[in-house]
Amino acid sequence: MESAEILRVFDEESLRRCLEIREKVFVMEKKVPKEVERDTYDRLEGRCDHFLIRNQGKDAGALRCLYIEENIVKIQRFCILREWRGKGVGKQAVKYIEKYYHSRNVKKIEMDAKYEAVGFYEACGYEKVSDIFIEADKKHITMRKNI
Repeated sequence: MESAEILRVFDEESLRRCLEIREKVFVMEKKVPKEVERDTYDRLEGRCDHFLIRNQGKDAGALRCLYIEENIVKIQRFCILREWRGKGVGKQAVKYIEKYYHSRNVKKIEMDAKYEAVGFYEACGYEKVSDIFIEADKKHITMRKNI
């Protein structure tokens, strides 16, 4: 398995590519309304760090992390393009994010995972910490991991 490259986004062009990936996955494929998928955190400056995921020289996915407290971040809008799923790219991205934030004194990572992705996150060491809830007409559950 080739190593994925996870890049922190610092420029408008890379952010545009992240948003384009998210639109393909969430809006076009998953049918999430664009006005729900996009929000005020979709900019370079602010409380979110954006990451572009690449594999074999091509864009493969995107995610952002929101600081919800000084030492807790929340993974949001994590998506892998269909052609890269099942190839270990997502797991590599999660491991990278954990190392990245651990080195910045973050103690916990959490996310509101789509219910069908719970098994993936459990395999990465995350635990369910909420009941099922509905967001954007989809079942979700909050998951957390100490890092």
